Amino acid sequence: MPKSVNLGIIGGGDIVNHHLNVLKEISFFKLYSITSKTNKNSNKLKKLYSIKNIHINYLEMSKDNKIDCFLICVSPNSVFDVLKTIIPTKKPFFTEKPFALNILQSKKIFNLLKKYKNKNIVGYNRRFYSIFQKGLEYLKKNGGLKAINIEGHERFWLIKKKIKNKKILKNWIYVNNTHMIDLITYFIGDIKKMKYISKNSKNFILSFVSNRNVIGTYTSYWNSPGGWTVKLYGNEHTIIFDPLEKGYILNKKFQKKELIPSNLDIRFKQGFYKQMIAYKSLINTQKLSWPACDINNAMISMKIANNLTKNCV
Repeated sequence: MPKSVNLGIIGGGDIVNHHLNVLKEISFFKLYSITSKTNKNSNKLKKLYSIKNIHINYLEMSKDNKIDCFLICVSPNSVFDVLKTIIPTKKPFFTEKPFALNILQSKKIFNLLKKYKNKNIVGYNRRFYSIFQKGLEYLKKNGGLKAINIEGHERFWLIKKKIKNKKILKNWIYVNNTHMIDLITYFIGDIKKMKYISKNSKNFILSFVSNRNVIGTYTSYWNSPGGWTVKLYGNEHTIIFDPLEKGYILNKKFQKKELIPSNLDIRFKQGFYKQMIAYKSLINTQKLSWPACDINNAMISMKIANNLTKNCV
């Protein structure tokens, strides 16, 4: 097991700052080099986080033999090209979601990984929310999870005002909504049966049952006011996350008990510290530990997203 690894950072947007705030606290990762679309961002982050080097682009970075692993935080319409370059290095990588812009790209990346077999993690950080794990642990001790409702409304009229890239908007279900779709398998495990009801590509319902006989629904209405919520149902207990970053237990007397985030989730962007520890563990052990998600796992959400857009009534 290596005592430390040289990390190559690809991307200079806002999300990188959240990762770097965590990485500077984990001595295992040496901030070896960074590259971004503009040298201005690279230089700024290099100085702010004491990163050793700057590469002109990710192609140049991929050829640097001193780099042991990668952190990829690029825009959804760039991630496919970046991964096509990085995967042939056979080195471990952490990529922010989505790992592809659409189902065709995701299949190509999936098949490329079959050849090169890189260990990897996809950054669905909500899997690492401490309040989610506390909620699941509470239900485990009180009869288990029986049913679940997930709502993944997108407020699409507001998104269209902020994002002008037509390819990203066209593929928004993969770009962003898979964040919520991914929570289905996170909470219930393997799915035994699913039924899709889609009015169109922006209004749909998914009903499902897991191998553990947990039943549930996933609903998403993009042009109606709403947000992202999860409700977990157990014996005489309901756990509600609304918004996802806050949660409480509701007992049969309708008394509420707040779920308090861990100190790490208060100090850093929620889930970010634990998911980076999972990346460290993956590099050291060559094994993916729950609740981490790799591209093999993430393909499930990409396929569900694809089926939701195809199965319109």
